[in-house]
Amino acid sequence: MLFLKSEDETIALGRKLGEELLKSASNYLIGLIGPLGAGKTTLTKGIAEGLKARDFVESPTFVFLNIYNGDLPLYHYDLYRVNDPKDLDELGIFEMVSRTGVHVIEWGDKVEGLLDFDMEINFEILESSERKITIKAFNLESVLNELSIP
Repeated sequence: MLFLKSEDETIALGRKLGEELLKSASNYLIGLIGPLGAGKTTLTKGIAEGLKARDFVESPTFVFLNIYNGDLPLYHYDLYRVNDPKDLDELGIFEMVSRTGVHVIEWGDKVEGLLDFDMEINFEILESSERKITIKAFNLESVLNELSIP
């Protein structure tokens, strides 16, 4: 469990995570869960920096998916507008997540039981700029150790 007190701290955590994921250059699936304004996109910006993405990260709320090219591709999904699991198949998410790269899925709770995350990050808003972050690693325990997160 972490407590982040600013957007800069959230980006720094994401950057460290991206740098660790880049070391193994494999395929990862990360679910982000939390309310609107909790910092999911901000964390993704940091992950993009760690992966050395060359594009500016913005919320993909209206397009479902943005792909950022870097030393390892970042696939940034936003499932906010997905209300029926049948829509996920039509959107092609199950095929997309098999591509090599880091797949970050905002509103990951909408695919619970449908996709197996390597890491799940939960956000809780405590104050206007303070967040409580809980991370569960299912296949990325070594990354948590490198981030010094118990």
